[in-house]
Amino acid sequence: MRRLALPVYLPTLLSAIAQNAVQILLPLYALKVGGGPAMVAALVGLRGVGTMLSDLPAGLMVAHLGERTVMSIGLATLFLASIGCALTDSAIILGFLALGFGAGFGIWLLSRLSLITEDIPLEQRGRIISVMAGLQRAGALIGPLLAGFSAETFGYPPVFVASGLLFLLALGLVFIFAKNSDSRNEQSHSIELTGIISQHRKIFATAGVVMIFLSALRHARLLFIPLVGVSIGLDESDIGLAFSLSSAIDMAMFYPAGQMLDRLGRKFALIPAITLLGLSLMLIPYCSTFLSFTAVAMLAGLGNGFGTGIFMTLGSDFSPKVGRGQFLGVWRLVGDIGGAAGPFVLGSIAQATSLILACSVAGGFAGIGLIILILFVPETLKKPKPREI
Repeated sequence: MRRLALPVYLPTLLSAIAQNAVQILLPLYALKVGGGPAMVAALVGLRGVGTMLSDLPAGLMVAHLGERTVMSIGLATLFLASIGCALTDSAIILGFLALGFGAGFGIWLLSRLSLITEDIPLEQRGRIISVMAGLQRAGALIGPLLAGFSAETFGYPPVFVASGLLFLLALGLVFIFAKNSDSRNEQSHSIELTGIISQHRKIFATAGVVMIFLSALRHARLLFIPLVGVSIGLDESDIGLAFSLSSAIDMAMFYPAGQMLDRLGRKFALIPAITLLGLSLMLIPYCSTFLSFTAVAMLAGLGNGFGTGIFMTLGSDFSPKVGRGQFLGVWRLVGDIGGAAGPFVLGSIAQATSLILACSVAGGFAGIGLIILILFVPETLKKPKPREI
């Protein structure tokens, strides 16, 4: 952990504050410049599309360029997208910038995951990755709170500029302190994506599908909290406060979640994560006050907290030694399909019918994901055999 502090952990915290500030402001800014629920859903979905489109190229770049270079590319993309948001008041341009945010985040995330996977043994990955995910959640606590109050006081563009400067500072730390992993395998350069998909198709068809539903639920949380908050008359600071309290519960779970992953098993943490996320999304459209809204948002944070680091940990566990970058690219792509498609599907349902029906569909995603997880996904934590006496 000490070795990862400057090249990974501190840049993760800085970028997480900036990313989550932008994440909560983009939907609200879209509403401010004249967008409706469908436009807000499109922004959230386009961010997922950007991440999805970056997954395979990021995996290939890691295999050929190394982790440090690719981490730097991801952070530079996030910096440029933030500055772009400060310079526009067009909902259409915001959509393109949301794509950029998604792409930058996907590149940044996959390169960090590759670095940790190469250097950390399986039985410690849950805790190491959960710390990184916990810092991401600390950013989700700090970012929305600062963003909500700052946007009310100074307006949206200065907050986007400040976020860009945080991304730039994280980029400087990576450039100075990060190194490529020592154990990268030259054979990985010649591995084709089609071979990776064919060889690991059972994993992608079972665990990958569960990750699709989990990603859809997580993005649905980001979509419905602002939409429901606005629909019941809350302002930016109220919504930012509720989201920060949700994120506080989420962040507090990073240590227990890491212990669960490495001591009890990956599925032990994933089952309550999906269950609580699904339940909270089904409850949130029935909220009518700030207190009820915040309580359900915090329940969603608890569910997300149980899943701290699970996506990255499972990808790390399943990834092969040869072709790891390509596998992680496909793994990210499979999971990010949910982040890209979920908001579009649920936002369209909300626009055409009601928030209640859209949130009920999200609950259905959780149910299907649980069935596949329990019946078809193997436990990847290999517990040591007892010593013979």
